[in-house]
Amino acid sequence: MAVVAWAVVLVALAWPARAAAENWASQSQSQLHDPGQALGSRSPTEAVVPPVPGILQPPRTLAECVAQAERLHPRIRAAQAAVEMARGKAVQARLYPNPVVAGFSPQMAGSYSQWSGTVAQDLVTAGKLRLSQQAALREVQKAQFEFTRARFDVLRDVRRSFYLLLVAQRRQEIFNQLLQIATRSYEIGRQLAEAGEGTKADVLFWNIERDRAEVRLLNAGVDIETGRRQLAAAMAVPREEIGPVAGDLLASLPDFELAMLQEEVVRLNALPRAASANVARAQWALERAVVEPIPNVNLLGGYQRNVDFPAQDQGLAQVMMEVPLFDRNQGNIRSAQADIANSRAELRSIELDLATQTAQAVNAFRTARRLVAWYEESILPKARETVQLTQMLYGKGEVTFLSLLQAQRTLTETELAFVEAQAERWSYAVAIADLLQLEVFPPTPAAPAAIEAPVGPEERMPAANPAAVQPLPQP
Repeated sequence: MAVVAWAVVLVALAWPARAAAENWASQSQSQLHDPGQALGSRSPTEAVVPPVPGILQPPRTLAECVAQAERLHPRIRAAQAAVEMARGKAVQARLYPNPVVAGFSPQMAGSYSQWSGTVAQDLVTAGKLRLSQQAALREVQKAQFEFTRARFDVLRDVRRSFYLLLVAQRRQEIFNQLLQIATRSYEIGRQLAEAGEGTKADVLFWNIERDRAEVRLLNAGVDIETGRRQLAAAMAVPREEIGPVAGDLLASLPDFELAMLQEEVVRLNALPRAASANVARAQWALERAVVEPIPNVNLLGGYQRNVDFPAQDQGLAQVMMEVPLFDRNQGNIRSAQADIANSRAELRSIELDLATQTAQAVNAFRTARRLVAWYEESILPKARETVQLTQMLYGKGEVTFLSLLQAQRTLTETELAFVEAQAERWSYAVAIADLLQLEVFPPTPAAPAAIEAPVGPEERMPAANPAAVQPLPQP
């Protein structure tokens, strides 16, 4: 009877542990359900939807492109799967060891046969399961932050490709205007040369300009095709036909205060947050390594029946534990200490890299923004005024038609340079939004570290003064 009592005690010890582990596993699913709870962003399950079969409609707006990329991009799916993997490991880390039930016979023949049954259970000591669970939960947090980073990597690529395509479309329109002007100039120059009022050099010059315009227009078409393919790849639909996109290149963008922006980037970006979770994981791993030498206790109880004359009932009992005489986990403890130092250094390196990237992006953004303001408020108005004055003088017969075409060509070239400056401005606006991980793009004045600081008069080139423009002198 004592043996039966031992078996009942062991089963009673093992069953609550198993029930507690299953209860914790079910609770952990709800606690780890949404990585957005820890990140302040959307759930991977919401962001990843199976692709819709059939032909996808060519997107035209940035919002449509982003929505499609979030549904289909494999990088987001892979990051979501990594989160699920980390959750599974966190559940497994807390599960209690299963009891071991054995039945055997030391002697199976003759009048001295013996039949035995035992139940053994490991009792985990020193809170090892709890420490393992905490380390695994830090891995879950790290995977959640990496999911957020992967999602914004996709958004960055889509936004950049979208605005590059938008600039390419505008560039093609300008090159088409340049070709029309060059063709018209060549025809006028050829007619003047045939009438004896022009020179062959003028005809050759406009012929060269027309050929250059044709080549630039052809290259613009190639840029648009390449841009559409890049946007399709960024949206994870590389075989889909992407039509023209619609956006506002002239939209206003806020400025950013550099020191504040660097702090906000380090605070909001998922990379340092993932590195911080890795530091916490290493700290929990060290605590786990420290208690590893504390031995677990193995309890065994059983019953044995001796077939003899007379038969005998016997009980079996055993207590076992490892004695940490030689291996006290010294090497793993040392490795865990170095892992903490390494993870902290990695966190600091990430913060420094982000600060450097932020400074470079803000510098380039401000330069492009200032250049756009100069073109918009000074250079373009002057070029437009030149065309207006040339038109007026041509109406009075004071300049030739070729002079008017030259003024229009200058205006078109200036508009092209203005578009190129816009391309730079939007490229670095995308970079800043990526560093801040902004859900809303283009950035608004409500964005972190944004300031309402339009380019001041002291930073601008002098504006054109209409009163100072005098008619061209007669030849």
